[in-house]
Amino acid sequence: MTNLFTINNLGKIILPLILLIGINASAQPKQVLEEVAAVIGDNIILKSEWEAEYLQVKDQYTSFKGDLKCEILNQLILQKLMLHKAELDSIVIADEQIDYEMDRKIRYFVSQVGDEKRLEEYLGKSVIQYKEEMKPRIMQQMQVQEVQKKMMDLVKVSPTDVKKYFDEIPTDSLPLFGAEVEIGQIVIIPKPNQFAKDDAYLTLKKYREEIITGKRNFELTAKSFSDDKGSAINGGELGYFKRGEMVAAFESMAFKLKPDSISPIIETQYGYHILKLIDRKGDKINIRHILIKAPVISRDLAETEKFLKGLIVKIKADSLTFCQAAGKYSEDETTKSNCGFFTDPNVGSNRVAIELLDKDVVLQVQKMKVGEFSLPTPIQASDGSSAYRILYLKSETKPHRANMKDDYQKIQAFALEQKKQKSMDDWANKFKKTVYIHIEPNYTVCQEMKRWKE
Repeated sequence: MTNLFTINNLGKIILPLILLIGINASAQPKQVLEEVAAVIGDNIILKSEWEAEYLQVKDQYTSFKGDLKCEILNQLILQKLMLHKAELDSIVIADEQIDYEMDRKIRYFVSQVGDEKRLEEYLGKSVIQYKEEMKPRIMQQMQVQEVQKKMMDLVKVSPTDVKKYFDEIPTDSLPLFGAEVEIGQIVIIPKPNQFAKDDAYLTLKKYREEIITGKRNFELTAKSFSDDKGSAINGGELGYFKRGEMVAAFESMAFKLKPDSISPIIETQYGYHILKLIDRKGDKINIRHILIKAPVISRDLAETEKFLKGLIVKIKADSLTFCQAAGKYSEDETTKSNCGFFTDPNVGSNRVAIELLDKDVVLQVQKMKVGEFSLPTPIQASDGSSAYRILYLKSETKPHRANMKDDYQKIQAFALEQKKQKSMDDWANKFKKTVYIHIEPNYTVCQEMKRWKE
C-alpha cells in the first residue's frame, strides 16, 4: 500500500500552487506562435503556460520521484477537466468575488516588491491593465476551486476508516515523529499612559493647524515626523484602497474627505492620524496620512508585565482557564481563537513539532516543564510593535513511532487526504470518458500521462 506518510504525493501539493498562479507566470513575454500541449473539451493548455508553471515550482520539489514537468501537465489537465465540469454545470462566480480575489493578489504582490509603482514597473503595465488581463484567468481558477470544493466537501472519514488506514501501513513504514508540544501563548501589547497620549495628540494638533495655515507642507511633515515609516517615505501616501481594507475609524473618515481637505484628528489602535485626500477612482481612494504614536515608557512596560504575572496567578488558582484568559486578553489573532495554542499548519493539530515553532519559543520551551508558565517576555508583535508574552506548556511528547493514541489527529488528516485523492482520481477517470482529450504525441511518453491515454 502507498500511504501518505511516505508518498511523494504531488497531486495534493501542486494543485493549490497552480490554482494560485503568481506574478512571474503572468509576466512572461508573449510569443507570436503558441504551441498547444493538450486540448480538454473546449479548453487548451499552451506549452508556454505549462513551462511557466514548471519554472515556478521546480525549486520546491527537487526530491520529487518522477518526471516533475509531466506531473505538472497532469495537474493542468485535471484542472481543465474540472473547468469543463464547471462550464457544464453553469457555475458562475460573482464579479465582486473576482474583484476581491484580484485585489488580494495585488496587495500580496505589492507587499513583495515594495509599492504599487514598483509593481507596475515590473509588470510593464498599469495595475488596472494587469487586472483586466487577469480577470478571465482568475474567474476560471475560482470556477475550478468551486468544483473541487463541492467534491471534497462530501468526503469524510470515520474512526473505522482511520483505523483501517493505519492498520494497512507496514510496521517498518510507520514514520518517526520528532518531539512535539502543546504550547499556548497570551500576548499583550503595552498601552501608552494618558499623559503620553495627550502629548501625541497635542503634537499632531499643532502640525494640523500649521498645515491648514500654510506654515507646513503635509507631504514633508509626513516624511519627517509620521510614525508610519512605510508610508512616510512616500510623503504619507498609502495608495488606492477600497472599503473594508482599513480599520473602521480610519476608513470612515477617509471616505468622507473632499479633495485636498485635511481631516480632523482621529484615533485608532495605532495612534492619532490626520488624513488628506489625493484622488478618487470609482470606489477607491488614495490618501496621505500622518500618524503620531504615543510613546510607551518603562512604567507602561512594567504595568503590562505585572498584569501578565497576575493572570498566571489567577489561572493557577482556577479563577479562569488558560483558554478563557487567551480569548479575553491575548492580542495575537493567530492563536487567541484556538484558546491561545499554536497549531500544526499541515494537519490542524494542537500538537506541534518543535521544528515548526519559532526559535524564541523553542528556547523558552526547553527551560519549561509540563504544566509550567514562562515569565512574561518582551517580543515583537506581528504589526512590529513591542509586546509581552507568556507561554504555557500543556504537554510534551518525546520522539516516537506513529501510533493511534498519540497521533490520531495526524493519522485522521492523512487518511482524509488519501480518501480525497482517491475520490478525485475516481471522478477524473469516470468523467474523462465524456470529454474530448488530446495530448500532443511529444508529451505522452512519461508515466504521468498514462492515465489520460487509457
